[in-house]
Amino acid sequence: MTLPWINIGIVLLLGAGFIGAGWYFSQKVSDADEYILGSGKLGVAFGMTSLLAFWITGNTMLAAPESAYLYGVIGAAGYGLTGGLAVILFGMLSKRIHQIIPHGKTVGDYYRTRFGSRNYYLFLVLLIIYILGMIVTQGVGGGVLLEQIFEIPYYIAVFLTFITVITYSYFGGFRSVAGVAYFQVLLILLVALIVPPLVYLNVGFEPTYEGMMQNAPETLSLFEPAALLFLFGFAIVGTGEVFMDNTFWQRAYAIRRDVVVKTFSLSGIGWSLVPVAVASLAFVALAFGDSPDQINQVAPLVAEIYGGEMAGWLFLIAVWSALCSTTAASINSLSTLIMNDIASNVDEDATSEELLQYGKYLTVAVGIFGLLLSLPQILTMLQMLVFLGVINAAFLFPIIAGLWWEKTNPTAVMIAVIAATTVGYWVYFTVGDLQGVIASGWVSFVLTYGISLLRPGEFEWERLREVGTPIGGENE
Repeated sequence: MTLPWINIGIVLLLGAGFIGAGWYFSQKVSDADEYILGSGKLGVAFGMTSLLAFWITGNTMLAAPESAYLYGVIGAAGYGLTGGLAVILFGMLSKRIHQIIPHGKTVGDYYRTRFGSRNYYLFLVLLIIYILGMIVTQGVGGGVLLEQIFEIPYYIAVFLTFITVITYSYFGGFRSVAGVAYFQVLLILLVALIVPPLVYLNVGFEPTYEGMMQNAPETLSLFEPAALLFLFGFAIVGTGEVFMDNTFWQRAYAIRRDVVVKTFSLSGIGWSLVPVAVASLAFVALAFGDSPDQINQVAPLVAEIYGGEMAGWLFLIAVWSALCSTTAASINSLSTLIMNDIASNVDEDATSEELLQYGKYLTVAVGIFGLLLSLPQILTMLQMLVFLGVINAAFLFPIIAGLWWEKTNPTAVMIAVIAATTVGYWVYFTVGDLQGVIASGWVSFVLTYGISLLRPGEFEWERLREVGTPIGGENE
């Protein structure tokens, strides 16, 4: 087999640019705290780019068109609006986080202190599974994308993606990831604004509408049952994902308190426009009967066929940038979570410099593990998101209740999460995937609030305020 060396060279050149930028931003990283949170003083501009670069994922660029291809207009709008609303809601949550746990670094700092060690270890296990799942979706997306447009064999494509991300994440942790993200998000937004209009300029809006009416009229319906199920189910998936993901908690702490709500709100609005625009490419495929070999490939396929070779290349740049930014953020999120919540407790005498080195080693280990898990293509990106959504839904309501209600009972949270995850996956495999997400959310909601009303807990908010300070004591 002859390898497309020119195409591989282009990807390597782009990756080298990301690595160089990551190394540059790493020069100011001198301790473990900066590796986890950077300077902790991000303003609106850099805060938005950091959020957008993480949240405009390979899922946004590939799974959003997949949802539009499967569920039509509702799928496209639902993916964009629910994800954007989740970010806006987390902005409100972030203000509360700054108030009650001002010196925390990770979601684990909150969860361990608020609900105790037993709940924390369960949360940590499921959070690690979730983050690894996110890393895998990006790895799969990178392989599929480079294979579809650049004809680079899947395994080589996955390897190139992870080597690039591991290298620049290793240098400076959060500071490198956030710094490189500034350039990545500019590439992503530029292409998202160019490629869809270019495609529709070539095919026309009216022919696309008429083609959908003729070939797939159900995709234009606002009352299609399957599409409405997706809308409600994915609202839980998106909100649970944001509220549970340590990457968002890192950014909540990294962004200045006085602008955190504004930054998250603007990011949510800006993000919504990207998946809606990119998802509209799937309408062209539906209208003209184009069927990709893999449903993940519908957007790059349409960009290449109807936008021309240049549009295909531009789309590649944007999506690969999105994949790299999200993979880097997820690897950094998991490695720093383990570094802050596990390594620091195992080696209690470790200095900040030693913890920093642990963080770098963990970045490499997590990245390589994610690479290996990405090699077999088990699920599509949208399927993986929904599968992980059962876990997200189980933790959504305990996290919210624990932040505002001192009577939230830790025992109720433990019972709710175990029951919700169990019931959710049982429904997922026996009834339907989205039904499993909805079932998990409802069980978690009823048990968290129901048991806490019957047997109220008691919690002193001062314990959270002491986390991360010299007088914090044991966070049990």
